Formats: sequence, C-alpha cells, structure tokens
Amino acid sequence: MAKTKSPYILTFILVLGLVLRLINIDQSFWLDEASQAQMSSLPVSQIWFGRGADFHPPMFYFLAHAWLSFGRSEIWLRLLPLTFGLADMYLIYVFAKDLFPDKYINIKHWTLDIKHLASLMLAVSPFHIYYSQEFRMYSLLSFLGTLSIYLLYRKKYLTLGLVNALMLYTHYSGIFLIFAQTVYVLFYARKHAKNLAVSHLLIIVIFLPWLPQFFRQLGSGLNIDHYLPGWRNVLSISPLKAFPVIIFKIIAGRISFISRYLYGIYITFVFFVTFASLGLASMHKRFLFIWAIVPVFSLLLTSLLLPQNQPFRVIYILPAFVLLMVQACLRYPRLFTALIFYIFLVGDIAYFTRPRLQREQWRQAMAFLQTRPGPVLIKSSSVFAPIDWYAPGLSVYPVVSSYPAEYSSVAARLDSVANLPELYLMEYLTGLTDPGLNVEKALRANHFIQTGIYDYPGVGFIYRYQKI
Repeated sequence: MAKTKSPYILTFILVLGLVLRLINIDQSFWLDEASQAQMSSLPVSQIWFGRGADFHPPMFYFLAHAWLSFGRSEIWLRLLPLTFGLADMYLIYVFAKDLFPDKYINIKHWTLDIKHLASLMLAVSPFHIYYSQEFRMYSLLSFLGTLSIYLLYRKKYLTLGLVNALMLYTHYSGIFLIFAQTVYVLFYARKHAKNLAVSHLLIIVIFLPWLPQFFRQLGSGLNIDHYLPGWRNVLSISPLKAFPVIIFKIIAGRISFISRYLYGIYITFVFFVTFASLGLASMHKRFLFIWAIVPVFSLLLTSLLLPQNQPFRVIYILPAFVLLMVQACLRYPRLFTALIFYIFLVGDIAYFTRPRLQREQWRQAMAFLQTRPGPVLIKSSSVFAPIDWYAPGLSVYPVVSSYPAEYSSVAARLDSVANLPELYLMEYLTGLTDPGLNVEKALRANHFIQTGIYDYPGVGFIYRYQKI
C-alpha cells in the first residue's frame, strides 16, 4: 500500500483549504462585518474605551486596525481571518500527531495518516470555511481554542494561561472553554490542579486592565431587552432547539432545504453519523468529549441572561468533533470516511452555490440605490454600518426613533420627505423594528404608492414609492 508522505500531503491539504476559502471571498460585507470594519478604523484609544455598546473584547479590533492600514477591500480584509483558519488546520495536524501516533486508515490502495485526515476534515468543513472568510474574530477564536487545548494536553500551564487570556481578549465565550479545561483537570487530572490554578491566576492578571470596559459592555448587554425589544430572539436560538441546532450547524454548516421533510431527514442523518462516530471513539475520549460538550452547555446556561447562543460562539469545539470523528474512520475506514466527507461536501456545495446561504448583499444594494433619484428610508434610528461603508454619500433617512416603531413618531419623521416625488424603503429588520408596518402606513397616508420592488439576498426587499 502507498503511504502518504507528510510534507507533501500536508502541503496539499493546506493548499486545498486555501483554495476552498478563496471561493466567494469577495462577497459583500454583511452588517456585522461592516460594523467590524468601521469600529476597527477608529483610533486605538476609541477601540479600547469607546465601544461600550459593542459586547466584544478588543484584540481582533486591534489586529484589524493594523490590517486596515494596508487595504480596505473585502478580499484583503478577509485574508486576516483566513490566515487564522489555515493556522488552525495546521495545528490540528500537530495535535492529531501527538494524540494518535502511528495511526493510519486503509482505503483500497491508500494508507492515510490520521493526522492528515484530521487536517483534511477541517480543510473541507463548511462551518470552518465560512468563518475563515468572515471578517470577524471567530477563526482566531477557533485557532486560540485549539492551541489552548493542545497546551493543556502538553501540560504547558504558563503558556496555557497566556493563550487563554488572549482568547478572552478575542471573545468572551472563551470562558466556556476555560471552564471545560477546569472540569477536565478537577475530575481526571487532579494532580495538575495547582498548575491550572496558577494558569488561571495569570489569566486574571492579564485581563484586569479590560475589566472596567467589560462591565460597561455587560451592562449594555443585560439591558438589551429594554432599548431593543425582540433583539434577544435575533441573537439567540430557542432553548429547546439550541443544543441540536448548535451541533448540526457546526458539523453540517449553513444548509437548508425548501422541503421541511427533506431537511428533517438530512438532520437525522447528520446526527446519526456524528454521534455514531463519537460512540466509536476510544482514545482520549473523556478529554475530547469535555472539550466538545461542556462549552455548549455552558453557553446555553449563560444565554438565559445574555442572548448569545449561536453556534459560532463555540466554534472552537469543531476541532474536538473532528478528532473524535477520525477515530470512527479508524474503526470503519470506508464507511465513516465516506459519510463524514459527504456531509461536509453537501454543506460546501450549498454554501458556494446558493446566494441565500451567503452574506447579505449590501454592496450590490448600495450600488443600485446610488443610481436612483430618491432618498432611502430605513427602519432604524441610525444608519446601518454597511450603508456608511459602501455608500457614505447616500441620502438616508432613519424613520424609526424607538422600537417597535410608533405611527405618530414615524409620521413626524416623514414630514421632511413627504413632498418628494420618489422614495426608496428598505425592509431590513422590519420584523424587529417595525412589526406593525407603520412606515408603510405613514407613506400611504402621505399619498405614496409602491411602484417597484427589488430583492437583494440577506438585505431583503427594497421598495420604490412614488407620490400620486
């Protein structure tokens, strides 16, 4: 049988991962990416002190601030998270090499090393590809999470403390992985508890300078239902569905079917393959299970106070699932290798080919609106970040001053444009900010009729209104 040669096969996997992550990398920024770009463009002092309403620590903002000095295109800016995605692929190769030395799977005439298989799985993972392209902190969070667990495995506790502190400076959900590490040490490696305590003390010391800003942001997060009713439902998944949705999305990526029946069958299939794979794992099972599962339950408990239970917040559990699944491939090489890669490739093809599974098309929508004669009405109290990013000179009127919109307030705000011959209305976030469609009612009361409709995936419909 032909055995794969490490330098060449690893290079191939990394190149494959790079190529897959370059597909559609020039997509428009969506709301959060544009906001990330705007806030990262602020002076360093404002990044540290001036983001009280933005519930994120500063590390990725500082990195993005430096990156923005060399370019502002979508492709260039997304190369930053892409780099961390590739680093994560290499790191899981190193980790698997230590966890499973001299373990191979045999498929026909090929013998593939488990460390290569683990890296290859991460390379083609649709969830990992998506967030390696996102100009946000999530690929960095995944890389630091994998590095953190690797250092725990290698018993490098001082370095672990430093990396965990950097992880918390990247995203607050890093605390769930730190908690998982604590659970593992207390139950299965108690002799290292003192070393872990020193590691935790180092985290506290490094994180102390940020604590005042953290509490400012936390206060805003806890009050979100007061100043933005309904936003909790946008930011979080129903508690009853959260656990299966998180696991499904992390494994299968951004995928949906028109038919609920087909979607249900596919979800069942993905869960069967995933948990059958986990059941077949035998090496380092407790270590990997705690890594994979404890952060999810910690996230779900925390989301009872803060609406923060989307799958990407625990993206660092994906490498744990990969390291569990490769063990199923050791037991049944042909069957589970085929099933797992089938799930990944279905997710990849869906994401690459279906615009509605990709990012919001703000760039295209703004290019269209910049060619139109009338001003743009938005259902918000302030201009959306992608509008400022792509069309800073566009005439925009935020017509909703408080949420949900009240007719009297909307009508008053429309006074300044009520005599114009033509207007454009964006429906973006209507369900949150104007569920009663008071803006449309006020337009009709001012003798406007809808004469056109334009669809931009993710952004939604843009309506043309003309005075009669």
